[in-house]
Amino acid sequence: MKRIKNSFARGFHRVSEALRGTKTMYRRLKSLLILIFVALAIYQTGQLWFVNLSNRNFFLYLADRWNPSVAAGYREFVRPMRLVYGDGSGRFGISASGLMDTQQRAYFDTVLTAMFDRGNFIGSSETDFNRLLSRPMLLSEYAFLMPSHVFPLGFNQRTGGFLTSRGIVDFTKVVIWLPYENYDDLRVFFVSGDQTWEFTIDHNGLEIFPIHPVSTGSLYFVSAALEGYEGLDASTFVPRAGDLNRFASTTVVMTNPYRTQVGISLDFVGNQVAQFFDNPATINGRVAADGVWTYSNVHTTVRYFDTDVLEYASFRPRRQNATTSLMDDFSAAIAFIDEDNHVVNEFFLMDFECRGIGYVFWFGYIVDNFPILMPDGWRVSSHDDILTAPIEVVVEQGRVVLYRRLAHNFHINESGHRWINEWDLDFEGLLDEEEIVDLRLGYTLRPGLLTSPDDYLRLNLYAVPLEDE
Repeated sequence: MKRIKNSFARGFHRVSEALRGTKTMYRRLKSLLILIFVALAIYQTGQLWFVNLSNRNFFLYLADRWNPSVAAGYREFVRPMRLVYGDGSGRFGISASGLMDTQQRAYFDTVLTAMFDRGNFIGSSETDFNRLLSRPMLLSEYAFLMPSHVFPLGFNQRTGGFLTSRGIVDFTKVVIWLPYENYDDLRVFFVSGDQTWEFTIDHNGLEIFPIHPVSTGSLYFVSAALEGYEGLDASTFVPRAGDLNRFASTTVVMTNPYRTQVGISLDFVGNQVAQFFDNPATINGRVAADGVWTYSNVHTTVRYFDTDVLEYASFRPRRQNATTSLMDDFSAAIAFIDEDNHVVNEFFLMDFECRGIGYVFWFGYIVDNFPILMPDGWRVSSHDDILTAPIEVVVEQGRVVLYRRLAHNFHINESGHRWINEWDLDFEGLLDEEEIVDLRLGYTLRPGLLTSPDDYLRLNLYAVPLEDE
């Protein structure tokens, strides 16, 4: 009997040991599976946020975005409003469309990069456009005061101290004198109002930019300074109609993706603005008595005004310790515009300002080498609420909190053109005895100007008082 009991005890012990081993293996297998799932989750999260955003609502990404680690907008920030080329004869050509991919822009970038690497500072002097424009040159013009501490970063420099250490706070123009021969040094000038800073660069390793005569067969420009025109700012370029005293100009038509042939409807506009919401199923749409179409959920409101202005607003709570920079906020603005499916025109930065804990950015449109001009602004919802540029973006702590723009898109009218005569470019009637002005040639957009879908924008000359620039 005792032997049976001992055998039974040994058997029970073996079974217990076996079960205990099975539990240990189970725990190990469970831990291994958990580790595998965690690794997969980390990998998929990385793929989602850092590699593949094609299947994700990008506006949700921007709405949640705080403190971007790398500002991606340096190249766009230093994009000029226009590039001016002069052949040394007093004639100039101006380019504004597609500047990111032109030969002139590539050469300008090459020279600026070389200047930041090995340029020598000559000194500062009073601005003299008669001197600056008397040689073959490239002039890069900005629509706003370019901050000197930011500008070098657009040319792969680690800091912005190259210019600020020379006492340059900001500027609006950069002039490069084009060398005639390989042994000629390059000269670069930074212009801010009545002050100019000059640098020189040896030409080693840099290609010679080809100097071609500016054609006078069609539209070209002359310098107010070189021609001695009074009443115009010395930096003004005055348009000329060419040897035949006229040139063919395209006209521009407007389209509105938020309106159909029968007008506007709550459902149709709702479908167009759904891209701004993380979950379109949560959108609550309504039409107010004052003709404002409103779409909203917990964090987002999109309004479409009967003046054809679209407005996006985000109400997500701020983070207390989040801090960003000018370039972080600008990068967020650029990314937001790029993801708006209904922005089809080329745009550029017109101006910006610091406001509270963020920045406001104003963007303009370029169509067929000329800007869309809005001299009177565009009414939004009341006479006091005016949109001063085609696009306005407010960014706080790296997140877009307000986005307003014209609903219209602008396209070249393929069915015809308009002749611009020399007398159409006469600026005498635009001068003011009390103010010095600059001139802009562009497609002028004024409220009430277009009364039917067959109307179009024409190329016009417009005077800009200096304090308005």
